[in-house]
Order: sequence, then C-alpha cells, then structure tokens
Amino acid sequence: MLKPELRLLRPRLSSMALPLLLMASAACTSQTVRLVQPQSGATAECSASGFGIGAAWVEETLGGCARPYESRGYVRFDRLTAEQRADLERRGLLPK
Repeated sequence: MLKPELRLLRPRLSSMALPLLLMASAACTSQTVRLVQPQSGATAECSASGFGIGAAWVEETLGGCARPYESRGYVRFDRLTAEQRADLERRGLLPK
C-alpha cells in the first residue's frame, strides 16, 4: 500500500507529465557554425536544425560536420585568437 505522502504526489506528477512532454516535443533549434582556414582565408559553414527530441541531434550533426574541417586547420570563428582575427582583418578576409 502506498504511503499517504506518495498518494498525494502521484496525481501531481501525472498532471505535469503531459505539459512537459508537449514542451519537449515542441522545442526546436537551429544552429550554424562558421569556420575559417587562417592561412588561406577559405571559409566553411555547417548548419543543422531539429525539433522535439531531434533538437539534441543538432549538436552531434554540427560536430560531425565541423570535425573534418578542424582536422584540416579550419578554426571556428568564435575560437579565433586575437592574432588570427587581426591577420584576417588586415588581409580583408574577415569583416571588422
């Protein structure tokens, strides 16, 4: 037999389950990663979007796209060092 505290808790949890499930399935995300090869100035872009449970898939997809570029010397724009950024700007390959 359930303890009185558990009997009170069970209806509250079940009434929260449906709204939480609906929120999780309605969530959506879209992300883009821009990469640049600091020596040549060549750029690449990876993007992915997903909704619901697939939103977690977006991160893995972006990583799978960006890793081969990073292994060839490309750097994500947000991870450029100050020196790399200044050099690319000086050469007109990156907007100031």
